[in-house]
Amino acid sequence: WDKKNEEIIIKRNKNNLPIVRYSLFDDKNFLPNKTIIKKIDNKDLSKLNDIQLEKFTYLSGKVNFELENGRIINISSKPYKFNNYKLSNFEILSIQNIDTTKGILEMSFDSRFTNVRKDLTKVINENNLSSERKIEICRDARYYDDWPLQTVKFDEFKYDADVREGLKNKELLANPVFEIIIDDSIVRTLRTEKGVGFFRQSFDFRSFPFDKQKLIIRIKTGVGNYSDSNLEDNKKIGSLTLISPDTGVFLNLKKFLDPEVNKLKAWHIPENGITVSSKNLSENRYDIFTEKTEFVTENVLDIEIIIERNYAHYVWKIMLPVFLILCVAWYVLWIPTEKYEARLNTSIIALLALIAYNFVFQDDIPKLEYLTDMDRFILLSYIFCCIPVFLSIAFSKFISRNQKKVMKINRFIKIWGGVIYILLTAQIFYIV
Repeated sequence: WDKKNEEIIIKRNKNNLPIVRYSLFDDKNFLPNKTIIKKIDNKDLSKLNDIQLEKFTYLSGKVNFELENGRIINISSKPYKFNNYKLSNFEILSIQNIDTTKGILEMSFDSRFTNVRKDLTKVINENNLSSERKIEICRDARYYDDWPLQTVKFDEFKYDADVREGLKNKELLANPVFEIIIDDSIVRTLRTEKGVGFFRQSFDFRSFPFDKQKLIIRIKTGVGNYSDSNLEDNKKIGSLTLISPDTGVFLNLKKFLDPEVNKLKAWHIPENGITVSSKNLSENRYDIFTEKTEFVTENVLDIEIIIERNYAHYVWKIMLPVFLILCVAWYVLWIPTEKYEARLNTSIIALLALIAYNFVFQDDIPKLEYLTDMDRFILLSYIFCCIPVFLSIAFSKFISRNQKKVMKINRFIKIWGGVIYILLTAQIFYIV
């Protein structure tokens, strides 16, 4: 996505050489999003624009590829079936809830998917339907034949038909969600998915409450990519299915960066906080029919939203009160050492108050197997809050024997103990 010109361009490196998105027939030498091609049949690709470059993806016969490192690879072209799904539009209407304890994102959205169907053009013309703008694909027609665009799916935690409109709805919807559209003699299938979606998320709370989180809305093509087979016939013809974002996706997501639009209070989205990326998931899948495990690659589209926690609430309502309570506990070191009962009572009350504050934020994050920065801060405060208690008990035993030595120890701890606490706190929050 070229932000300056607001258009989609081919991904290139600093030398204007194109970067491979996916290779169907040679995934050993052409790595997705890594391999850079310098020349095709001795043609310098850095001097070609995007339209000229796309023509080279339809070359036939033996083709010579020269990589950036100078390595030359020969590939013989093969026919393959290709579906290029387009996420034509994606708009986030609102984010209702980010449940960090359960790891669920609840979001209202509106999306459109399209797929060019050149194979349907002849059928449309023979039935004199070319003058129609939109033709609804009824439920019977969907069941009668396979429509490739039906395989696309959101990676949702659950599908609630009461708040969602899409192909999974079993009841009859007022608005069609699957249509054929004809525009400038180009026939496309159009699929609509909108409403409230629930998406599972994985959060990292190690830096809580100064943490950043990544929300991912994943859209899967639903089918794998195969170099020598396809789902339509038994011929040894490969099949490639990609899903790509269109211009409307980026323009609508840019609008959601405005705080007046997203209305998030507990979180903030930075200026470059929303990205769209195409990825290839590879895994071994077991086929129940062939009873064999096969390696499958599937193209997915990730909409990633970086959110930063608004930490002011935790600073002013938790960390500052904890620090003040600790100051009260630490201040007993200024009470004369012989008044150990007053010192002990004050420090114990401060410790109990500190324990109570530990329950203020426990519902904001799940029970974790690791300590967050807030946990370390609270634990450190516990330790330093217990020090005056231990000192008061110890001094009550030894003050009658050597009062001068007790006062010297007390003076040393009340000064250097505070310095050590501040240094350790700084290390927790600021030193990586």
